[in-house]
Amino acid sequence: MNERALRAVGFLLLVLGLGLRLDTTWQGFAWLLILAGAAVAGMGLWLLATRPPSAGAFVPPPGRG
Repeated sequence: MNERALRAVGFLLLVLGLGLRLDTTWQGFAWLLILAGAAVAGMGLWLLATRPPSAGAFVPPPGRG
């Protein structure tokens, strides 16, 4: 799984956990979702920060095509 997917899944888990935390009596499950979301999103951010730099820019600099 790439870092984009991990960040998206982590964000989804965080939002679901926070929603359950605010609106239901399922506080324990909500905390599990919050912690899992933070871990997954953190792993995605770590992979993003430690990946090697890309070979070229998405938009070439002026004068280079």
